[in-house]
Amino acid sequence: MVTIPDEPHRGAIADLRALQQPGLETFRRYLHGELPGPPIWRLTGMRPTEVGLGKATFSMPVTPWLADGTGIYWGGIYALFADSPLASAIWTTLPAGKILSTSELNMCFVRPLTATTRNMVGHAETVHSGSRVGLSTIRITDQDGRMLAFGSTRCLIADLPVDPTEVLPEPDLGPREPPDPYLRDAPGANFCDLKKFGEMTPIELQRTTITGGRTHPVWQLTGYRPLDIENGYCMSVIPSSPWFSNGSYAIYGGLLAWAAEFTMGAAVYSTLPAGDIFATLDMHIRFTRPAPIDSGDLVLKGAVQHRGRQLRVASCNIDSAEGKRIAMATGSALVISGGARALSAGEKPEDILANATAGKAPAR
Repeated sequence: MVTIPDEPHRGAIADLRALQQPGLETFRRYLHGELPGPPIWRLTGMRPTEVGLGKATFSMPVTPWLADGTGIYWGGIYALFADSPLASAIWTTLPAGKILSTSELNMCFVRPLTATTRNMVGHAETVHSGSRVGLSTIRITDQDGRMLAFGSTRCLIADLPVDPTEVLPEPDLGPREPPDPYLRDAPGANFCDLKKFGEMTPIELQRTTITGGRTHPVWQLTGYRPLDIENGYCMSVIPSSPWFSNGSYAIYGGLLAWAAEFTMGAAVYSTLPAGDIFATLDMHIRFTRPAPIDSGDLVLKGAVQHRGRQLRVASCNIDSAEGKRIAMATGSALVISGGARALSAGEKPEDILANATAGKAPAR
């Protein structure tokens, strides 16, 4: 199956012009279109909309590309979005010749994305900016200001001196056609017949993604694919595509956080009986080393660590193609009894998730 990462990437990688002035000035240049955005912005449509000293606001459209095959947007989408404004808020406090890398990312999910959520808006603010470590927090809202998620990060700060007077060449931004992925029509989902979804055993349905070629739109956007599903366990891979660069030669941490959350969610889903679904409540991920672009498939292994009646806790390790540990994640999920049957009956995914987090049983 051809996926977006199979295409030549677009966007700026290793554009040293971004380091020739203080971070605040760099982001003002991004806002005014004087510097080109990195590939992950071109892939998803995320972009900065407002910056100030220690502050950064980003927006990102919520497109069908980000959904699973049942129309549900998993919580990891918030992490995918949050990492960029969180790091950017810290970057606005730094002098020229400084770079950032995400060391730790925490997310708490408040409300699910819905069919009426046109955009996510992330308001990030620096809590601490030191010589080697920066801390920031983020509130994610919808276009109407409703709270969707809250997060925080720790970033490591390093030196990468650049001559501010040197005239540097513009980077190759890739092809102009067709439109950037987020602007295209998303592929139709072939995961399952929603009218029969409530009758299907989750683990058997998941295994058809390996044996039967069933997939989700967000997998076609990212190239993510599972290799093994057992009860309480999921092993998957994702390419180290240049599309996932946030401007450096390493994979964007938010993309890895999304992949980890999806893998943990798949492990949780494999433990459920027919008729049930789940909603992720929170996640935490620590990054132990950068994952270079074009370095082979990254391997994700998720496992359920606790199986409560209502609460499941899972973990996920991400390793490089060479077997080196890239990141470690944990997350918790709420079991929604009867959620899949409600989805088959025509109830909207966002209503099912919203009712569950409010303690209401889904409609039958």
